Amino acid sequence: MDEGEVMLNGLIGVHIATNIPVEIPLSSKEMSLACVNSNGDAMNKAWHLMDSLYHERTGDHIIGEIDIDYIVIRGQKHKFH
Repeated sequence: MDEGEVMLNGLIGVHIATNIPVEIPLSSKEMSLACVNSNGDAMNKAWHLMDSLYHERTGDHIIGEIDIDYIVIRGQKHKFH
């Protein structure tokens, strides 16, 4: 994202290998999957599908690559976990 631009929906964290802070804007479909709030398997499946869609769109993965600190929902930053 460009400096000064506010993310509407996405994730904020740190790239595990480089320790570089990252902001990851998510598409509406990716965001809806990232916000699935259920127990166990359904949430894990949604998270993996979100990562797969993100990878198709960007060539990057989130799972195993990014230590997520915040989720941004409609411009509001919320602690992740």
